Amino acid sequence: MSTSRNSSPTMISTTALAKHFDLPAKTLFTFLTEKSWIDRVDNHWRLTGKGEFEGGEYIQSKKYGEYIGWPQSLIDHSIFQEMLDLPMSVTALGARFNISSHRFNALLAELGWQRRFHKGWTITLSGKKHGGIEKEDNESGVPYTVWARGILADDSLQSALEQITLTPAAEQTAMQTSQAASTQKSAPQTSLDFSKISLPTHSRDGHQPDSKEHHDVCNWLYLMNVVYAYRWALAETKLGRCDFYLPAAHLHLECWQEKEDAKAMSEKLARIEYYQQEKLAFIELKSEQLNALDTALPKLLLKYGITVY
Repeated sequence: MSTSRNSSPTMISTTALAKHFDLPAKTLFTFLTEKSWIDRVDNHWRLTGKGEFEGGEYIQSKKYGEYIGWPQSLIDHSIFQEMLDLPMSVTALGARFNISSHRFNALLAELGWQRRFHKGWTITLSGKKHGGIEKEDNESGVPYTVWARGILADDSLQSALEQITLTPAAEQTAMQTSQAASTQKSAPQTSLDFSKISLPTHSRDGHQPDSKEHHDVCNWLYLMNVVYAYRWALAETKLGRCDFYLPAAHLHLECWQEKEDAKAMSEKLARIEYYQQEKLAFIELKSEQLNALDTALPKLLLKYGITVY
């Protein structure tokens, strides 16, 4: 049985190994589990006999405690080339950028690489040229797509992701690394200061939102094929403009942002009072919901007859 030893410059953690291959740590942990190098026991990663044979050891760190280390020479092992050649699911691709599979599928469709088919997705000719492969669920027969890893270097996809996340490609990579590290004891995640980002701030459909929260909602509604108006003028002109208006359901959306001055908050409260008095449909999006649009908005919109998934 492998014994623990102190940190060594010749050994690297699974998280560091994933970073070397520019992969989410979760992907590598899953792959090594499938190859029977490691196993999950009592909420801890443990080496198997195969993992020990390949040089895996338990490393003791004052900062991170015990973790699995691997010889740096393993970087050239043929098993990792096999891993890099595997196509990636949309779920795995989206997870790299904190985007749900639903929204990432919608983004690929917006780029013209796939199209919706009933409850699934079919590949287009353009998608095939970009390394997409169409598959079919064994049980339901619903089609779905997987993608060659090289898609992440595609200029049009990178540009779209930068526009949606307001995060330059280099910072996206840093964010992925930080998130991956949390799978095994490692450094805490870093947060981004969006006030310092110099990327174009117009949304995918051409709007120019005046805040990150509005930018996120614009992109989300557009990718989910929900028709909307931004800063829509109310009949009572003295109340100004609601944040978003969805004509299909005559629905008003108001966003409570983290940073909003007293005047804007007062105007928003007046609009909400107006909606209530006139019995108009409206939704208030709190800050926690604005940070989780993929889970919050579908449920809220469904109550007003708008289906996005």
